Amino acid sequence: MGQAPVTKLRRALGVLSTTLVITVLVAGCQQAPVTGRSQLILLPAGQEIQLGADAYRKILSESTISRDPAFDRFVRTVGERIAAVADDPGFDWEFVVIEDASPNAFALPGGKVAVHTGLFQVAKNEAQLAAVMGHEVAHAIARHGGERISQQLLLQAGIQVAAGTSETLAQYSDIMVQAATLGVILPYGRKQESEADHIGLIYMARAGYDPREAIALWRNFAAIGGKRPPEFLSTHPLPATRIRRLEQLMPQVLPIYEANRARWQ
Repeated sequence: MGQAPVTKLRRALGVLSTTLVITVLVAGCQQAPVTGRSQLILLPAGQEIQLGADAYRKILSESTISRDPAFDRFVRTVGERIAAVADDPGFDWEFVVIEDASPNAFALPGGKVAVHTGLFQVAKNEAQLAAVMGHEVAHAIARHGGERISQQLLLQAGIQVAAGTSETLAQYSDIMVQAATLGVILPYGRKQESEADHIGLIYMARAGYDPREAIALWRNFAAIGGKRPPEFLSTHPLPATRIRRLEQLMPQVLPIYEANRARWQ
């Protein structure tokens, strides 16, 4: 085949690739709960949930699960209370405690939430733990995992379109699998973290937990100290930034708390 036909073929395939990207962009537009932020989620919900379940099993197989019944009961009680008042799409919620000294927690698609034992050095009471659980439940319900996967998918597809490579539709499936794996593993972005703070604050208020304890929680994190990267280089907002944002949200969430706290007493 001569050079001209090859060039024409590559251009035609480039147009097809671009058309495919535009099509999935239109089809994948959704809105996050509570905030109404526009999201691009290309992955079907069922596939996203399965990826989350697979990653969850792998993480648990490589971790030491806490055998402290008090920790386990504490996390499950607070987590289930938050999930009960959230915009639950019918997830099979699971809450587990992992033996790990780092003060951390994470959520995977489909409602799989894990808390490190080190978090109890920072979350000093039930309401502060509720701030963490609200944040993680919000990640799952807002489908931040699926959004992260979609961002990776578009990044890979866009690079190939820009390079003029001739990918077939079948090869896009391989791209999606790779992007999905990265999307489950890589951390959420700052926009998603801030949104999870916002949504989680409302969820903890609905569950009768004082949202002001979320501010206290982040002051505890700030007090830990340690060297942190500049905010523009980090996927997570700095504690001071989160505290300012939470303070701005208090007029919105305190009435929700006042309306619901008697229900849980």
